Amino acid sequence: MKDYELVRLSKRMSYALRHHPDEFGLELSSDGSVEIGRLIEGINRATSSEYTLDSVIAVLRMPGKKRFFLKDGRIAAYYGHTTERKVVRMEIAPPSVLYHATSHKAIGCIRKEGLLPMRRQHVHLSATKETALVAGRRRDGHPVLLKVDAKRAYEDGVRFYQGNEDIYLADPIGAGYLTEVEY
Repeated sequence: MKDYELVRLSKRMSYALRHHPDEFGLELSSDGSVEIGRLIEGINRATSSEYTLDSVIAVLRMPGKKRFFLKDGRIAAYYGHTTERKVVRMEIAPPSVLYHATSHKAIGCIRKEGLLPMRRQHVHLSATKETALVAGRRRDGHPVLLKVDAKRAYEDGVRFYQGNEDIYLADPIGAGYLTEVEY
């Protein structure tokens, strides 16, 4: 399968597993997963495609951000859910510091209200400045980089969850835990 076809399948998987499983005849379990065969059938039916298990495995092996995981025949997106049904996640203790990059357009609201999940179920945070900046540059060529005092936020009751090895998820984080940093 060509790279552009894998990217197309990855986007379809994201749409189905993060945003609109119903459009593919799917219902996510409480952990956000579905049986992998049902995902393939749903995507093929909805898009008149002929994807196979090998196609999905090839997406999982693509370099770059890890967006999905496969376990015991079930597949799920690590993060990014906008579905009405809340994905149940295990709470974790975060590292001391995490990062978030945002646009200059949004920073005024963040300074007042803190980080909010917006349309997603959780706030997305990065383990490194570099990962945060890659995400932030999707909306702003030179984003504002925020350092999050995750340890103090956690100690004060903010809940954190694991996304993937680079991404952490959290409930809303007040502005008092955020510091703008240069890069």
